Amino acid sequence: MGFNLDFSPVAETRNTVWPGRSFSGSTNEVELKVKAYIEGLHKKGILATAKHYPGGSMVKNPHYRKYKTEIFDEDIALFDHAINSSVDAIMIGHPVAYGAVDSNSKPSSVSEEVIFPLRERFDGLIISDAITMIGLRVQYLGRFDKIYIDLIKAGNDLILDLPLRIFPFSSNGRKIEKRVQNVIRAVERGEITEKRIDESVIRILRAKGYEVLI
Repeated sequence: MGFNLDFSPVAETRNTVWPGRSFSGSTNEVELKVKAYIEGLHKKGILATAKHYPGGSMVKNPHYRKYKTEIFDEDIALFDHAINSSVDAIMIGHPVAYGAVDSNSKPSSVSEEVIFPLRERFDGLIISDAITMIGLRVQYLGRFDKIYIDLIKAGNDLILDLPLRIFPFSSNGRKIEKRVQNVIRAVERGEITEKRIDESVIRILRAKGYEVLI
């Protein structure tokens, strides 16, 4: 059907919200399943996405609430395994994280404390989870049109914004365009550098198969 990017596999084992969405078995079995899933997608020319970093996105439901979750070394190890298995992208979840990873009281998706250390060991695409979820929106009451700016500054390459009514709030073309214009103005005033934008564009083009000379 022409799909070239899949938002899978789920690289989390703690799951109290969506039974069946994560792999079952021992830690070693889950690692093997994550690796096999990535390899299967690659054989069909499809980019794989490990989600939802740093873990804890399935302990409670971020679609409907903001919450804190403790991150353990075991959570991070599974994403590192996905990286070693040549995963193409990692999706960042919205929970406020503490423990092995600390998001500094912010949702992980807008936390440079979460994403910058990940970038040091992963050069693929970093994608936000859907930004229409309550778990992120409540952080931006009255100023949600600034969300793209914070997502980019935190280190996301792609922003998942859905003009679909599958969440309590949805976006539309007008809202998305307004957020894009806010990013342009942030670049013009120096809040975001052109170099920062270029870094993400280069990673996106390379993921699409283009040779980028810099």
